[in-house]
Amino acid sequence: MMGKVKLPRSAGSRRTRLAAVGAGALIAGGLAFSPVAFGAAAPPKYPAADIHKPSPMPDRVILTPTTTPSTGQKVTWRAVTDAESAQAEILEAPRALGGVAPPAGAVTNVKAISTTPVNTTLGYASVYHTVEFTGLKPNTRYSYRVGDGTNWAEWSDFTTAAADLQPFSFIYYGDAQNYIDSAVPRVFRQAFAERPQAKMIVNAGDLIDSANSEEQWGQWYKAAGFIDSQVNNLSIPGNHEYSGGLSTFWRPQFPYPDNGPGNPELKQTAYTVDYQGVRFVGLDSNVQSNAALMAAQATWLEGLLKDNPNKWTVVTFHHPVYSTTGTRNNPAVRDQWGPLFEKYGVDLVLQGHDHSYGRGNVATARKSVTVNNGVAYVVSVSGGKMYALNNGENWTGNGAEVVSKSQNTQLYQLIDIEADKITFEARYANGEHHDGFVVRKNGKGERTVNELRTAENTVGEQVTVDKTTVDHRGELTVSAYGYDPAERVSVSLRKADANARGKDSVSVDVRDADELGRLTYTFRVPSNLKKGETYVVHLDSANQKITSPAVTVNEK
Repeated sequence: MMGKVKLPRSAGSRRTRLAAVGAGALIAGGLAFSPVAFGAAAPPKYPAADIHKPSPMPDRVILTPTTTPSTGQKVTWRAVTDAESAQAEILEAPRALGGVAPPAGAVTNVKAISTTPVNTTLGYASVYHTVEFTGLKPNTRYSYRVGDGTNWAEWSDFTTAAADLQPFSFIYYGDAQNYIDSAVPRVFRQAFAERPQAKMIVNAGDLIDSANSEEQWGQWYKAAGFIDSQVNNLSIPGNHEYSGGLSTFWRPQFPYPDNGPGNPELKQTAYTVDYQGVRFVGLDSNVQSNAALMAAQATWLEGLLKDNPNKWTVVTFHHPVYSTTGTRNNPAVRDQWGPLFEKYGVDLVLQGHDHSYGRGNVATARKSVTVNNGVAYVVSVSGGKMYALNNGENWTGNGAEVVSKSQNTQLYQLIDIEADKITFEARYANGEHHDGFVVRKNGKGERTVNELRTAENTVGEQVTVDKTTVDHRGELTVSAYGYDPAERVSVSLRKADANARGKDSVSVDVRDADELGRLTYTFRVPSNLKKGETYVVHLDSANQKITSPAVTVNEK
């Protein structure tokens, strides 16, 4: 056996040996936890002022919707240039750019409509520029770039909204706020990978932690990267966008429609956008202590909900109607806005603030184990700071119920809009499913909110009956939920005896569920049922096998 070879000791060989140990640790463990393992001092931290310093090259490019998203689009960016030079170019998206020049007259040049400098915490001003494209064609893909005429950002694409209700998807995030440069980017990227065709991103406040931090706003833009340049952003402020007033970054970055209640304090923090059959309403819940501003928003909100030509309605704000964590409570939000959501049939209420996940509805909306017909209230979080759940007492103490909850998790939500349904799914940062439901609505405005089906929730006693004792040849009405529209359902009566066999089953009829997945059917009890016996109604379909409570046939 070959013996070990002794190497001469020296400072250089010692560094070599330490480096080898560090490399071995890297190979064995998958990663090195400290530069010390390599025998060198930790490198200095790269200064935030250098990381986020603006230049003549545009960055932080973001789309925000106009009040006419089928024919108009706003785009905002940051760059060191003056108002006279800030501009954009746009054309209908060609098959190629670069070596292929667009046809003469195809490119339109648009000058900036606003240029606003923001003095920042890093010792320099960030200057934001906004252009508004008008006269666009509905449901059409465009290519654009922004710059100063010499220094241009890359070409990016967006597609205008359709003029009417057409299927589309959007993404919703709760608070990013913390670990924006480390934990948040994977959430944003995973969500976009799941819905690259998304037309909108909804942020329910607390995008950052310190309202006027240049560094944190820079991290927030880096987290999404190019995504913001091609997907419309619809954000409302959280309490962390306020510090002695609204963040000085807010309005320069987010020139949302100035169509809110009219109070100067609520300009571009409470606003509305109609997009492809959905009315989006953003509210500012940070003014709960100001009775006048809360009342103004309530009045404005009611007007939007009462006179709404859209099939669907989505409302977003920061502080939840039903808080999921700690001892938090928002009675002003719940008492002033909650009744309006219920009265006018808002479909989704998307919130943040509580750094956990909670989804539910008012208790009186419950129709079956898996179906309710109420407003879906959701609280979520996308960032890395978590709060513990409060066991739902803020829900149950105020007449609501929690259907799904999660703590110590980062999530993103995917919402798919169609003519007759909304499909909602919450997923963890690693792409795993957490929660989901389907909202169906008919032409009368009637609605069902259906849990996604599982092997467990599509069996059992879920059929209701109008009576548990029925006369021989008497009438019985059964009701059930959770079907697909027009799903075929076989109705039969079976002996309630646990030992009953198939021969003890009496077929009644085959019926179709309605467009909301409901089945209500009145039938006359078959004459061949035995008097004095007890039966259950069994509904059998492709998706469910459910039964009723026991029904006894009278001896008479």
